Amino acid sequence: MAHVLLIDDDRDLVDANKIALESGGHRVSVANTGQEAWNFLQEASPDIVVLNVMMEEFTSGFDLAHDMGIKYPQMPIIMLTGVREHMHGDWQYSSEKDQEWLPIRRFLEKPVLPSRLCEEIASTLKEMKRIL
Repeated sequence: MAHVLLIDDDRDLVDANKIALESGGHRVSVANTGQEAWNFLQEASPDIVVLNVMMEEFTSGFDLAHDMGIKYPQMPIIMLTGVREHMHGDWQYSSEKDQEWLPIRRFLEKPVLPSRLCEEIASTLKEMKRIL
């Protein structure tokens, strides 16, 4: 199974997702800040990243995804966040318009059932194997 890096400062959500992913046979690593995640990525290569947006700063996850896209362009990222409810206007992620500055494979709105997250991870990894 896959090595998943969960990046989120919501420890309860991380714990629930980690249990579900490990029950599905995945190896799971956790980072609670963008900086912890960046440090982890310098030492290890997970198969996929599940990333929140609002952590240390409102845009921490956006910034990290952008930087990861530059340094690790083949790393699949699933953004799992509630950021849209805090943004003004009607912003929605568009892979066509936003891919250059936000190189993610999926944009999921919290809350997401752990079972759905497992499905999205499997689907993303399957797509990546076709791409790579």
